[in-house]
Amino acid sequence: MLLSLGEWMNYFGHFHPLFVHLPIGILILVFVLEYIQVRSKQNDLRRAISISLAAGFITAVFSCLAGWLLGQDGGYAATTLQLHQWMGISLAAVTGIGWWLQKYAAPRFYRFILAVIFLLLMITGHYGGSLTHGDDYLTAGLPQPVAGWLGTEAKKDSVRPRTPVADINRAQVYADLVMPVLQEKCYSCHSAQKIKGALRLDTETQLMKGGKHGPVVKAGDADASELIKRLLLPAEDDKRMPPKDKEQLTKEEIALLHWWVSAGLPMKQQVAEMKPDSATTQLLHTFASGATTASTPAPLSPVLATKPPAADSMAVQALIKRKVLVSPIAKEQTLLDVSCINAADITDTDMPLLLAVANNIVFLQAENTRISNAGLKEFSRFTNLVRLNLAGTGINSSGITSLLSLTHLEYINLTGTQLDDAGLMQLAGLPALKKIYAWNTRVTTAGAAAFRTKKPDIQLQLGTE
Repeated sequence: MLLSLGEWMNYFGHFHPLFVHLPIGILILVFVLEYIQVRSKQNDLRRAISISLAAGFITAVFSCLAGWLLGQDGGYAATTLQLHQWMGISLAAVTGIGWWLQKYAAPRFYRFILAVIFLLLMITGHYGGSLTHGDDYLTAGLPQPVAGWLGTEAKKDSVRPRTPVADINRAQVYADLVMPVLQEKCYSCHSAQKIKGALRLDTETQLMKGGKHGPVVKAGDADASELIKRLLLPAEDDKRMPPKDKEQLTKEEIALLHWWVSAGLPMKQQVAEMKPDSATTQLLHTFASGATTASTPAPLSPVLATKPPAADSMAVQALIKRKVLVSPIAKEQTLLDVSCINAADITDTDMPLLLAVANNIVFLQAENTRISNAGLKEFSRFTNLVRLNLAGTGINSSGITSLLSLTHLEYINLTGTQLDDAGLMQLAGLPALKKIYAWNTRVTTAGAAAFRTKKPDIQLQLGTE
């Protein structure tokens, strides 16, 4: 089917980034040729300058047309867009005037117009860069003391510590927890300074409004929300957000946003009003402590220096089809980070899917799944497992025995399970273990004290201290 005129015009607008460089280069050539002619006091270059001005005028007009059509797509800061458009139109018009004056007017009038062309070229280019990279693109990277002289601050590292929350239960879900994540990872492309896809996330109203293709969050249904879908796409997917060349959200940040949307997008409510489950409570405490947005460094395990044969691609696709996230821990690495954050309905009957890539899994997040002690019996086959999250599952201490052969396990999260003192003491037999999360379990104060006495080198977090 042939495209409509409107669709063709929209397509033509996408050529603006190509067209815009032609008048820039041509007009710079004009300035160079004019300088050479003035210095040499000859008129040998008049024809070359005239042709260049004509070419600069024509390409500037095409660039303006394509730019105007591109601007109709939306997604740009309105004030900056208008300034860029009118400066561009002025540049094209003045270039046409300069072409005429170069032929018929006195040199002083023509050279005055050349100076105006140069000034307009700089201003138009600046506003175009601001549309693409943000209003503070030039000033954000200024070193001190220049930044101080101009009243701006040098750009800080994008990984900034969050403001600690004194009492997590009294923290506002959106203002104190969700907004800092959006600010650090999303505002650079989706705020008043830069509006990609006509989507702004910097105000409650704009966030709920959505972007060019409609709302991006659906209260109570995180899995159907475009925001969450984009965060969970594979890194190589062009629709993945943030793009792979930008700083990514950590799995904890994604889990927070997933919970927030599932909980109905609470804006003014405090955490205590939402009555989060134990696993979510632990997650929220992490943010309340002032943790940074940087991903937690991988444990320094000998396993991470190995490179086993790549996992079977069909086995990986089977997991992805089951909504399990599968990603390599690093570029060109065969070891895998597997997360069931979006597949809470995983049960013991799904264990064969995980076992098919067991030798490659080093990080496994199975929190809030339906895995029980029966499924835990298969975990001895995850011989390279370094980090394991079973928070919110139905396991109890009798299943811990199945984990004792995991000689590389350094981190385990059993928050919200039926772990008791006996099961906790069994974990002391794991030779590489460094940290245990056991909030809201049956572990007693006395049991925790006994464990710490026996294994003082293992950090035990109960959430009650």
